[in-house]
Amino acid sequence: MDTVAPVLEVDLHRLDLRFLDARLQEPRAVEVLARSIEQSGQLLPCIVVRDESGDRLILIDGYRRILALRRLGRDTACVESWACDLAQALLTVLARVHGRPLAALEEALLLRELVHGQGLSEREVARRSGRDVSWVSRRLALVCGLPDGLLDAVRKGTVSTWAATRVLAPLARANTDHATQLLSALDSTLLSSRDLQTWFQHGYAGVGAVGARQHRPCDSIVERARFDPLVQPGPSDLVPTLSDGPAGRP
Repeated sequence: MDTVAPVLEVDLHRLDLRFLDARLQEPRAVEVLARSIEQSGQLLPCIVVRDESGDRLILIDGYRRILALRRLGRDTACVESWACDLAQALLTVLARVHGRPLAALEEALLLRELVHGQGLSEREVARRSGRDVSWVSRRLALVCGLPDGLLDAVRKGTVSTWAATRVLAPLARANTDHATQLLSALDSTLLSSRDLQTWFQHGYAGVGAVGARQHRPCDSIVERARFDPLVQPGPSDLVPTLSDGPAGRP
């Protein structure tokens, strides 16, 4: 933005949280932020733009701060109101280098809104966000064809972005039903991302496209991942779960 935007204190009910589902829900981070706000106040304003009517404020950035304020029972938030349209605001957030970096999936969901919701071409999005077209295409590919249930699991932190993009997304493209069944089975099963990836590489992807279509449904997928001789987890491998990254790294 070329000029300093005004900072306002507004009631939370005036905020349009339409992009809440495009942000990862991280309860622990929200709890830490709530403690910080309780002790020191809201140090950084949220970013908003006005909707077409001018009555509602669309929240562009600061979803964790709003969740933290709600957790504390607050009724108002400090916001910075940008004098630009919605598309430009989203592009500016994507191009910003300061503040919390967006996760790859968060970037992908915002890009999907720009391309499919705001009608911008991938080339225009790349130019206006300071990225190249291949980066935009790769990010969009992360969410292309993914089942809503899988996206929701990633947003809630049940499944890590790494596990979703490296294992569950390829599985969904090969057989959506199997991916959905696997996701359901993993809700009640402790399985590390490493074990899941090893099973997918050797036990599922290894059968090829035809075999993937004919593969047994996921009633035995978790058991195969746990007992397949190619997947022999040691004690340390049982600690990280599917909400972690490879070998337990986020």
